[in-house]
Amino acid sequence: MAIVNEHLKSNDYTIILTVPTDKSYAITNIMVCNNGSVGSATFDMHFVPQSDPIGNYDTRVINNLTLPAGETFTFDSERIVLEVGDRLVFQADPAVVFLTVNATTMVNGKKYEIMTTGTTDYTQHGAANSTPGTVFIMENSPVATSAETSGTVRLSGYSNLAATVSYLEV
Repeated sequence: MAIVNEHLKSNDYTIILTVPTDKSYAITNIMVCNNGSVGSATFDMHFVPQSDPIGNYDTRVINNLTLPAGETFTFDSERIVLEVGDRLVFQADPAVVFLTVNATTMVNGKKYEIMTTGTTDYTQHGAANSTPGTVFIMENSPVATSAETSGTVRLSGYSNLAATVSYLEV
């Protein structure tokens, strides 16, 4: 059994799983957790066949499900088999304003907004410049130690929702 985890983006699609060539996956469990301490969040879930576009009328299987803060939704009574190229995709709302943190905590592949430059050269990590307000996707982790950099960032474009999917290769 394999497990994938993903922090869901807001107002954008998050592809959780794409079945590679010569594989089939049986989804055994899907959990979506609202990690927020206050407020609700909503999500849509899509099962998208190999070359089809994501479409609310064609691929959406969960529509605008509201999840209160601190709650988890579990989808485990049905088994879904995905074939080559099929995708499991989520869309979540609303976007959350995250706390400002030291640039040393950034993780590759996540989207951040620069809050303060300090001594951090964000262009070395995927940003077009080091100007506060610039949004970029982190590359070349890790950033130097906190003694060597004083810039701050916050996650940008994410909800409080995280999804976990377990599946078997069949």
